[in-house]
Amino acid sequence: MPTAIQHAEAGSTAGPARPWIDRSALRADGILAAVTVGMLAIPSLLLMVVMVDGAQWLLSLVVTLAIAGAILLRRTRPVLALGGLTLLAAGHVALHAWMFPVWFGVLVVLYSVGRFSRWPGRLIGFGLALIASLLAAYWFVVETSIGPVDTGLGMLSAISLLWIPPMLLFSVAILTGWGVAAVARSTAATEVAQVSLRRADQEEERAALARDMHDVVAHSLAVVIAQANGARYTADPAAKDASLESIAGTAKEALGDVRLLLAQLRHREAPDPVASLAGADALIERMREAGLDVRLERAGVPVPLPRTADIAAYRILQEALTNALRHGDRGQPVLVRLRGVGLPGGTGGIVVDVHNRVLPSLGQQGPGQPGHGVRGMHERARLAGGEAWTGIEQGWFRVRAAFPAGLT
Repeated sequence: MPTAIQHAEAGSTAGPARPWIDRSALRADGILAAVTVGMLAIPSLLLMVVMVDGAQWLLSLVVTLAIAGAILLRRTRPVLALGGLTLLAAGHVALHAWMFPVWFGVLVVLYSVGRFSRWPGRLIGFGLALIASLLAAYWFVVETSIGPVDTGLGMLSAISLLWIPPMLLFSVAILTGWGVAAVARSTAATEVAQVSLRRADQEEERAALARDMHDVVAHSLAVVIAQANGARYTADPAAKDASLESIAGTAKEALGDVRLLLAQLRHREAPDPVASLAGADALIERMREAGLDVRLERAGVPVPLPRTADIAAYRILQEALTNALRHGDRGQPVLVRLRGVGLPGGTGGIVVDVHNRVLPSLGQQGPGQPGHGVRGMHERARLAGGEAWTGIEQGWFRVRAAFPAGLT
């Protein structure tokens, strides 16, 4: 069976197509038509009891079928259904027939004009409602002899007075449908916005996990490769053992971080990887074992950071040292400065500053276009409420990140 999407695609390629009717909606409208006609059938039957004219019976049956058919068309052709009922009402008045209670079913069609039509259709609906209300007023004046109808002026005065109640009733039905349509559109827009926000959150989570995975894997592999190369070219058994021990420790720690990241993928509430500036000494020691001359300087007053900022600061330090190991001049020292700025009221922050010499072959050009690691450092700092700067200063590649302590 063709789906709604297939019908839409067919309509877009083969020109305008007839609107596709949802069977469940048609079934619901059929029930609504049956209930509406059934509720109005009792007073209509009571009126038919006193009817002696067979033409009145036939006309009442035609009106009943017309109301039921208009309700079935209320979603796809509401204005057309209302126009047909208006023409039938004009014929009804011209035949001077009795006013059947089933005519109140037109309120369902008027509501549907406001609910399922756009503004041009609603304006046409108001015009048809005006015509129908004038027909109703004319019927009351002529058939019930309300007011002076012996003169044209008297009839116009009576009609102008009596058209107001049905016009108000018809207008309220259309406006009610329009209000329901506005609420439905607002609800749909809210749902779409919520879905977009959820997707944006999911994309942000994936990006954060990708950054974590990059930092963990890139750092660990850089250390392992450096240690493995050192072990290959040394004849000292003790040095080989130390290199292998460092490789095993780095790989074990990386495996633990990767497992935690995978747990985050499976469970949103899983704990973050164990990363903190409190582990900066261990991180620097591993880099030294990998052959990088790292010189650490601590300055200022230690300031506790929020968890997100603490993780971001550690990962930025880790990425900066990894870049120095992979792309920097290993013959020159890497300068790391951790500076805490304590201010009254518990404010202040932490500044992470890393300098490493650029390879002579690169000169002042730096390591080329920023890769995932450099871009990730900027993203981490921004998401944690801080800021980062990376660039070349007099032959040194510098990474500087600052995090305020007052953010959560």
